[in-house]
Amino acid sequence: MNLTRRNALKTSGLALGALALGAVRADAGCDPNQHCTFPDPITANEYTYLPTSNLPIYTPLEDNEMRISFMGSVMPLARLAQAEMSVFVEVGPWVPDPVHPDKPEYGRATDSFVFDCGSGITANYQSMGIAFRKMSKVFINHLHADHMNELGHIYCFGAAGDRHFPLYVWGPGPSGVPDPKSRTVQAKYYSDGTYVFCQHLREMMRWHSESFSFLNTAYHGYPVPDWHTWGTPCPLIPVGDDPNYDGYALIPIELPWRTVGGVAYNNQDTKVKITHYPVIHARQGAVGYKLEWNGLSMIYSSDTKPEWLSVQQACNPDKNGVNQGVDVFIHEMILPPEAWALKMTGFPAPPQSEPQKSIFEAAVQKMKTIEDSSHTPQGAFGFMLSQINPRPRLTVACHFPVANDTVDCALKSVKAHCPDITAVGDKLAWAFDRMVVRVFAGNPKPPIIQQMVAPVSDFSFNPTTVSYLNQYPPKYSYPSGDGNPYAQIDLSTFIPPVDRNGVNYCPDGY
Repeated sequence: MNLTRRNALKTSGLALGALALGAVRADAGCDPNQHCTFPDPITANEYTYLPTSNLPIYTPLEDNEMRISFMGSVMPLARLAQAEMSVFVEVGPWVPDPVHPDKPEYGRATDSFVFDCGSGITANYQSMGIAFRKMSKVFINHLHADHMNELGHIYCFGAAGDRHFPLYVWGPGPSGVPDPKSRTVQAKYYSDGTYVFCQHLREMMRWHSESFSFLNTAYHGYPVPDWHTWGTPCPLIPVGDDPNYDGYALIPIELPWRTVGGVAYNNQDTKVKITHYPVIHARQGAVGYKLEWNGLSMIYSSDTKPEWLSVQQACNPDKNGVNQGVDVFIHEMILPPEAWALKMTGFPAPPQSEPQKSIFEAAVQKMKTIEDSSHTPQGAFGFMLSQINPRPRLTVACHFPVANDTVDCALKSVKAHCPDITAVGDKLAWAFDRMVVRVFAGNPKPPIIQQMVAPVSDFSFNPTTVSYLNQYPPKYSYPSGDGNPYAQIDLSTFIPPVDRNGVNYCPDGY
């Protein structure tokens, strides 16, 4: 049902009221012994709670499989071990490439989605063999840079690569928050929604897109989707002047973020349904997503303060009000302000003397201010999880800087609320780059498998790409229709391979 936030809270008021009483009781039982101390920073910056089995890079999906791959998993700033947030979701069955049916690297899932695309993620996509053509549907939870700052890379190089069709971007509409500095009777509102974001991104990347347009970026026969077939809330119209079949077409699907259970995508062919609901993060206009397919379900809240709608969505009541639960619940978690400040300042423990003490206390206050506006600390995460009935088959904490000490500390907080969770990986895991969660439909449902992608090379090259037949001529081309690499450049200072003095260098590139 398409419910507003207010109506959703009204219809579930009794249940949420009971949960709120539970929150009071939890606050009354806070225990100082739950606080954690951190050991030597060198040994703390190791992480050993990773899945022990490996998944080969080019493993086709099973027909009944939903595969969730974590391409980025940390809050800003990205680090070598963890890129910023991105979750890649694929559903079966596997579709082999007709030209190379025996090579799984050329095939694809029936449908696939990118949720968020923060800094550093494209290296992970590349190392796992995920080509741009598989990254054409991007769902942005909110327009913070660490959740969308590699969208420009995906957009620009996808068209020059093998995504010779549009990039579709889902995200929230304008926040509706007035500018507090408005001095007029009429309040000032910024155009801060996904449509305007894509509109300006398209223009910002104009030099890039033109400069690459001596290459083919579209092909005859692309099945242009219809917004009714895809079940989107608005027509699929590109910003700018690009045709709706071209790789440089950027198509925003702006979501009414206040709606609880609003449909973002409901594909008639692949049977994937994605709905959205509002979460609380920094500014109005952040959303969580729920993906449903073949009897399986996944929630990705992205960044949010603790809030009841994620609990409600994870309880997942059917039309009769009976909770069905979800298979995978992906929710953000951050460190408590003190622990966060320790990591940011590099102090092994809270300093007791000046000036270090004042520096540390200022860092704690800054972290608390950020948390108050935006995030779910580990204790609140544990409480939220305790309120979800039935419990998700697997909960994954994300947006978290994993290390042995931080995860040990966080597990301690979660266990205070959920005593049945005894170890990392048992009903609860922490996201880590290139971790894969495999979920299978069935009755009964097979166990969920947690794996790491087989070790990849730090020097892995581009993913395997496909070639398209019957392509449209490039925008800058010779009269013959072939691409013209010289159309936009001044050759007056060019050093040719052969001139009147003889051979300067080999024209074959060697």
